[in-house]
Amino acid sequence: MGRQNHIAVPRAVFLFLFLVNLTILGSTYLWATANGPDGQQPTSTVRSQRQSLMEQQQQQQQQQLTALELENSAATTPRTPATAESEKGDGGVGHHFHVNPSASSPSARISGCEYPLLIHVTPDIHCLGALTTYASIVRNVMAQPRALRDKVCVHITYVDENMTTIEDMYRWKARPNPYVDIADCAALDSSPELNQVVPVRFQALPPIEKPDFMEARSPWLAALNKVHSWGMDLYPRILLVDADSIILTDVHKIFGEMAPDVTIAGAADQYESCHDRTRINGGMILLKPSRYFHISALELLHDKRASCFSGNWHQSEQELLNCICGLTYDVHRPIRPEFQCRVMPLYNSVWPRSYGCSGANVVPIRSIHFAAGPKPWLIDDATSAARPDTRYWKCLGEAARKRSLDELKSCKTPTLDETRDLPRFADLK
Repeated sequence: MGRQNHIAVPRAVFLFLFLVNLTILGSTYLWATANGPDGQQPTSTVRSQRQSLMEQQQQQQQQQLTALELENSAATTPRTPATAESEKGDGGVGHHFHVNPSASSPSARISGCEYPLLIHVTPDIHCLGALTTYASIVRNVMAQPRALRDKVCVHITYVDENMTTIEDMYRWKARPNPYVDIADCAALDSSPELNQVVPVRFQALPPIEKPDFMEARSPWLAALNKVHSWGMDLYPRILLVDADSIILTDVHKIFGEMAPDVTIAGAADQYESCHDRTRINGGMILLKPSRYFHISALELLHDKRASCFSGNWHQSEQELLNCICGLTYDVHRPIRPEFQCRVMPLYNSVWPRSYGCSGANVVPIRSIHFAAGPKPWLIDDATSAARPDTRYWKCLGEAARKRSLDELKSCKTPTLDETRDLPRFADLK
């Protein structure tokens, strides 16, 4: 009971007092050992110590001043601008490019976009194709608002002949629409109702100089410029969609089904039959973009041995993708095995001749790529109206041309039963 009148002292106080005493004892010991027997430090020693201390302080101040001058110089003195000539390497294998890094523009990425899609456009009839592809994306968002609203965006890429360096491209600055004099291209970012659902940005690409040994038809040569978009590292994933494609449903699942370590995921080409899944088609590519991957791909274009099918890049960027992945008809021999590749499930991208594949009947088709037959903008109205796929394409395009969200809502997405029945229609001619 008597102990109740005592005041308890916290252990922290004892520890603090112990440390104070230890510090005092240590300081006393150091002072005693540094001075003579009479307790007086020699004047010369004091002067020497003061001089040494002053020199150290001056040296530190000079170092700080030098660092500050260098920092200010780097901030105020611009680096020598890159030119087309300065970005050329020595021409050897793996040495065709010499590109300096440059920071991306903060405004380049569309805020909140989880599912970015890229459409490459050329100033011709493909403007209508790109507009219809964009309209199909908007229609998908409207049909699945809970999963997609405010999460989908579209970047339109185009070739700017005045852009001469990759360093400039890597900034990914938002550009004004260069094709406002073409009605269908002008509608891409001048449709407030549609743009509010899916925002649009234009991105410039410098033209790619084709290798001397490349032999390809003009459409494939134009497609070669799409390789530059492989370096758009604004997002973890980008979905490249050709302008002769439309999205039907579940665009978010296309992103979600691929493992994060996969660099290239492409729709099966299926040129021969339903079971021809040995190659990917460039019409829909889910990509993990990076500058390393982009420059590596550009270097491969100048290596004739890398053209694993034709020896002359006959199929342009599509052949490049397949050769990187080693997706050939006979053996699996990737030329850049560090880039992992996957073939998308059948229902992710199906062109007309593959509608009858049994795998396409499992779930509704997510996209249609009009690759095997005539382009939908070349099909007459009667033929378009007779088929649910071309009828849907036509409806999307007309609604987008009118910039009408209500008309876009009225476009009827082909159902699973309708796509199952498509093989009974005659091939598009």
